[in-house]
Amino acid sequence: MRRVFLLWLAALLPTLLWSHPEWKEASCIGVIDEKNTFALTVKFDVPSFLVGQLPKDAPIKDLDALMFTPGRLAASIEPGRQLFLAGLRLEADGKPVAWRLESFPTAEQILAQSGRQGEADRYPVLMNAKLTAMVPADTQKLVLRFPDVLGTVFTNLRKGMEFQTVMAVSKNEPGEFQIGDGPAPADRQTFFTLLADGFGHVLPDGWDHCLFMLAMFLGAASLRQALGRSLVFTLGHSITLSAVALGWMGNPGPWIEPFIALTIGLGALMAYRGTATNRQMLVIPAVFGLVHGLGFAAAVSDRLKDWDNGSIVRILVGFNVGVELAQMAVIFTSAALLWVVLRTGLGETKVRRSLCLTVAIVGFGVMAWRVAGIAGRV
Repeated sequence: MRRVFLLWLAALLPTLLWSHPEWKEASCIGVIDEKNTFALTVKFDVPSFLVGQLPKDAPIKDLDALMFTPGRLAASIEPGRQLFLAGLRLEADGKPVAWRLESFPTAEQILAQSGRQGEADRYPVLMNAKLTAMVPADTQKLVLRFPDVLGTVFTNLRKGMEFQTVMAVSKNEPGEFQIGDGPAPADRQTFFTLLADGFGHVLPDGWDHCLFMLAMFLGAASLRQALGRSLVFTLGHSITLSAVALGWMGNPGPWIEPFIALTIGLGALMAYRGTATNRQMLVIPAVFGLVHGLGFAAAVSDRLKDWDNGSIVRILVGFNVGVELAQMAVIFTSAALLWVVLRTGLGETKVRRSLCLTVAIVGFGVMAWRVAGIAGRV
């Protein structure tokens, strides 16, 4: 029995020595005043954030290296500010709202606060970051996302005396805060704003989507054939996107991202080999479009879940028209660039095959990178 106890103590001792001695969840208070200024104060463990660890997981040795290695803490402040600002997302009725970072702890303030806590209790160092944003006057719902490395953030958001919500916002489930009782956001969106939203999901945000369109263009015998494949691809991803948005399918998880990269690699490889028939090259974009539609759904379904089916249909039509216009822009731009390159005297077949092979390598490489990222989070 004594030997068992000693073995257990030996296994536990490194954890006691190296783990965070006392961690606390981050907290947040947000107030929207009568001028629609949203003031947000986030209280969090700054050293663990700066080393990129959840407060409960931050090792003492990493925290000590940050705090006591000359110059390291000061050098980490500006990247920390940028990471904090980039990870804090705000949407007002589905539209992004920009934050202004008013204050962020300095190296001197962090060291001073840790010193006041004493040697035994130098961690965690809980300090405030303050931000402001201007919220549109007719906003009905806010969606708030915090940097993942903060973990769960206990949030208290208030607008006047009418609306107040207290909730725990996790990194996987962004907080939704109702701050109005007017008409649903869908009723105020026009076809053209929805079209712009769909266009933006491809240009400039969907670089992987653009690569797939490039592969379809390079494997086509004519510009008309490439545009036809683009339309078939849009019809394919419209099916799965609509199915998720209407609740007929579950919301896809992160596993869909490696499959999207796989479709890029396979599409470019097929174009490189040039052995597929025209009919096959119509079926392939349709099938691959089903996969890409699930990727779109991950971003769109959260915004549509509270709207009625009639609004969802209208929204998806506008969104998909925008996607198709962006795909056409990618194809026409690719055609123009290819024409310019061919004017230099290079052979068209050689140029097309070289580009196809490059896109295939990128697609398979991104797939491997995404698989490794998902495996690392499991």
